[in-house]
Amino acid sequence: MATDRFLLIKSWGCGFWSDVDHVMGQLLAAELTGRIPVVYWGSNSLYSESSKGNAFELYFEPVSNYTVNELDQPGFTYYPPIWNGKNLTVEDLDKVAWAYRNLGDMMSSDANVVVSDVHYFVRPILAYIPKSHWAYGMTAHQIYRCLFDRYIRLKPDIQEEIQQFYDEYMKDSKPLLGVHIRGGDKVKEVEKLSNLNKRYHRAIQSFVRKYGIKKILLLTDCEDILKDFQKRYGKMVIYTDCKRGQVYDTQNAPHLTSYSERRRKGIEVIKDTYLASMCDFFIGNGYSNVSYTVKRLRDWPESNIVLFYRSLKHEQRLANKRLKKDRRRRKSEKKRHRAEYPELYGGVNTYADESIFADKVFG
Repeated sequence: MATDRFLLIKSWGCGFWSDVDHVMGQLLAAELTGRIPVVYWGSNSLYSESSKGNAFELYFEPVSNYTVNELDQPGFTYYPPIWNGKNLTVEDLDKVAWAYRNLGDMMSSDANVVVSDVHYFVRPILAYIPKSHWAYGMTAHQIYRCLFDRYIRLKPDIQEEIQQFYDEYMKDSKPLLGVHIRGGDKVKEVEKLSNLNKRYHRAIQSFVRKYGIKKILLLTDCEDILKDFQKRYGKMVIYTDCKRGQVYDTQNAPHLTSYSERRRKGIEVIKDTYLASMCDFFIGNGYSNVSYTVKRLRDWPESNIVLFYRSLKHEQRLANKRLKKDRRRRKSEKKRHRAEYPELYGGVNTYADESIFADKVFG
């Protein structure tokens, strides 16, 4: 691989596994374009400890032998053109506008350093995979599985903390059922989340009856949900010590709040996710990156994992509801526009009348 072609993968700036998802897609892009990947999560990462330093390497080992500082070389060219060797650690240069961030242009760029700070899933990158590449013919999920195995290595202290919890609370309690259920700010992303969450307990009871589940590892961002599980399942419920909010509190979700030790915020997410992947069975939210990462960390038998989605009928009903709401909004805006600018709709041009009146009075 050429040592003058790099892909700098910056933080997307959202939830932890959403940022990792962004990294996964760009690691594939780096392979396909013959670039050396360098991951740098800067000050916009929700999981950084300071305005300086690489937050990615607080949690994971580097994906290559290069750092962001080594990408500042005399004569190097950069894409998008807003970047140069001196501003690579700065955040949000035209990111909101997505200027020069078309996937095809980024993939075909001849610049020495391509900078990626916007999220592309693996799926749209599939079209660029040649027959000679190991990922050719694979599904997006299969590619994610391979990318995790190829590139993601936890820091030793995090791995040790995960293993300690497993040995103390999970190792001798098989079969284990992992359950990930969301509340908090997720209600803004997933319409009728409460209806989706109501499906969990029937599925849990089915797993308990069918497989003789001994313990339930609960992953949740809400204290209310934890208390409900403890009431329903008693000592079967095990859980890690982490920060949780209230079930419908969209402003104070744990990943949006401050930690005295900010690295702890990321460790809590990683720990829960990896422990869930070590369970025998798993039930999760199909709209959550946490649940998807649990699925991607190992090869699950189809019968052992369930991710909840809304039904197609429900999705269509919600889509129609959104469409009707948008039509009402546009109708209201058109009505307001007609009232403010009647001359555009065949009415009286009040500005023209005022002009004529002024000519007669002052002309």
